[in-house]
Amino acid sequence: MKSSLTRICGGLTLSVFATVAAAECTYESVQEKTMAVTEGMQALAATDPAKMQEIATKMQDSMTAAATTGDQEAICASLDELIAELEG
Repeated sequence: MKSSLTRICGGLTLSVFATVAAAECTYESVQEKTMAVTEGMQALAATDPAKMQEIATKMQDSMTAAATTGDQEAICASLDELIAELEG
């Protein structure tokens, strides 16, 4: 389960890095946010695997859509929403 999560986050991160260039949504900020999401997902996997899977699916859908359009701000916004959901 942990390796699947890492692969999902890693794959999405790589696709996101190819499109990130905006000043407010930099490569570094995306990397930091992705690490925060990964850590939150790993913690959630230990306590609520069903919710973790739900969030992972949501993450995959929103990040794929944002990366496809090349909308850097949408990528950062999606990561911020996921972080808030994981912290909430």
